[in-house]
Amino acid sequence: MVSLGTLPHTASGRSEPTHYHVFYTAVLQLRYGHLSKMTFLTLWALGAPISLVWHGVMMMFVPFFGLLGFIAIFPIYVLRKARIHTDTRTQPSIALEVYRRLFSKSYVRVSIIYLFSSYIITQIYCSEFSDLTVFLPKRDFELSKVNEKRIYINSFSVYIALVYAAIHCLQDKDRLVLPSVKTDPMLRVKRIIYPEFRKSFGLSAALSIAFIPTYLPFRGYIWRVTLYFARFLATLHKSTATGSFPITPLHSFLLSFTLLFMWNMANGMCTIYLTLGALHRGKGISEMSVDPNGTLLTGLRRGSKRQFTRRTAFQELRFIAYSDGRRRDSIYKDVEKPSTWQQISVECLNVLQSLRNNFVIKSDLPGKSNPQQPVAPVSIRPILFTSPTPPPLKMRRENIFLSTGPLNESPASKLERRLLEGLQDPQAVQSSVAIARFQDFQKWLRRGREEFWTYITAFLSTPYGAPFRCTIQRRVSKLVSNRELVSDAINALADLVVNSIVEDAFGTVQRDIPRILNEFDQTITLLESFILKPPLHWSDVSNKKKLVNGKNPIGSSDTIELDEVDILVEDLTEAFDIIVHTFDRYLLGMGLTPEVLTRINSHRAIGLRTGIRD
Repeated sequence: MVSLGTLPHTASGRSEPTHYHVFYTAVLQLRYGHLSKMTFLTLWALGAPISLVWHGVMMMFVPFFGLLGFIAIFPIYVLRKARIHTDTRTQPSIALEVYRRLFSKSYVRVSIIYLFSSYIITQIYCSEFSDLTVFLPKRDFELSKVNEKRIYINSFSVYIALVYAAIHCLQDKDRLVLPSVKTDPMLRVKRIIYPEFRKSFGLSAALSIAFIPTYLPFRGYIWRVTLYFARFLATLHKSTATGSFPITPLHSFLLSFTLLFMWNMANGMCTIYLTLGALHRGKGISEMSVDPNGTLLTGLRRGSKRQFTRRTAFQELRFIAYSDGRRRDSIYKDVEKPSTWQQISVECLNVLQSLRNNFVIKSDLPGKSNPQQPVAPVSIRPILFTSPTPPPLKMRRENIFLSTGPLNESPASKLERRLLEGLQDPQAVQSSVAIARFQDFQKWLRRGREEFWTYITAFLSTPYGAPFRCTIQRRVSKLVSNRELVSDAINALADLVVNSIVEDAFGTVQRDIPRILNEFDQTITLLESFILKPPLHWSDVSNKKKLVNGKNPIGSSDTIELDEVDILVEDLTEAFDIIVHTFDRYLLGMGLTPEVLTRINSHRAIGLRTGIRD
């Protein structure tokens, strides 16, 4: 019998907690329901005066217009929910971005949604005006006539839908940015009413005027197609002649303003309700779980395709690290391996590592590659030759250099060799002429290429060439595609480390301070080298003029602004300084790397920045 004391100790396995996405989906559905309810009630309230004027008091209490308006707006909410993302999808140049966003399947899908919405609202609008009927009023003995004003308004609604779909794709309205401060959604909705009203008013006036010259080239074709289908509905005259031009400026403006204002408000309200953040009724989303820390970790882990869920989880982690002492205490006290703190720190540092990999790989910056696992040396065994000694080579006695042709030459090869020998010029006069002509051709090509690039550079320097420049700012937006998530990871990690000096009774956090400071130092060094020597594209002529000896003149008026990188450097520097300031008297015994010690000394020389944290 084996006693229990001699059995190997088995680590207690953790049960897999409910994923963060499960609770976040439930919260999003609740917010989605509130958004839909508020939209329906708002449309009902807006349609009540119209019902009162046109249909009497009784119809004011029937949500007819509210229901039809909700049917027109709800597909936009479905579209937004299906296309949620948090990363910036910037292309190298404006022209390339316009091309890839407008000439894509994505634009087609967005256009279909807005065309459906525009069709419903346009039919409601036209039904309320007698001069916008499909057929003009006629006497009993007259044939029906198609109302071209209705054709004009229908075409105008299609035009508005396609233009707004293009605006939707170009502005990337599907990207959501979570605010750092939680505010009341109704207050945020009230704040956007006037700005959206002003934008809708100006854009509707511009589009109403711009549609007149747009409609003229297609007027005849649209008229004939409409007549073809109208003949299935009524008996029309055989003539296909058009009447006077159906200019309806008031209807065009009112319809376009109605469409644009409804769409702008719908997109604004959808953004507000989908970006309420990680707090639900005053508590974090992970608080709904039996294992809050385990659920939070499932949302933080990299590799998940649910980037919006991960972004929200990091926002909750930042809130916990800064404001929730009870949850911080539970993180510090959970020391069961792997501890919650170890997993959180790993996920936060993975965000920094991914950021550095983006800059090293995609920007061709010199950087240390990720440490690879040591490869075991392969033992090389000596090979024993057991085969018998090969027989000696037979030497030919005749002189092989006296033969007139190569040995074992086939008839085809012999014919080819004779033809080439016949084309040779013994005096090399023709060869010299050919070489001279080839060199002249090379010079002509080189001169033409230099002139061509001169014209291209001159064109790129003009305002007309600005859309074709591959600027460093757009490249930075691509490299730092989710800057808010990186900032949350940096600040949450720093706050957890700083608060651990008082709240971490077991001292598990202090062991990882050298590694954290080293990661911060490496990231700061890499980003600062990027700022000092940004890898500019050859077409980025405006920023190239600002370089001084190939470097970015930092601190001068001509500094190349790299906002995303500057914010990250500021966050990293502040986090580094506050950790160093908090553990100042313990740093000597932590075994810090020489690079970290050098940065600490340089910061001490200029005074540690210990301002109030945001």
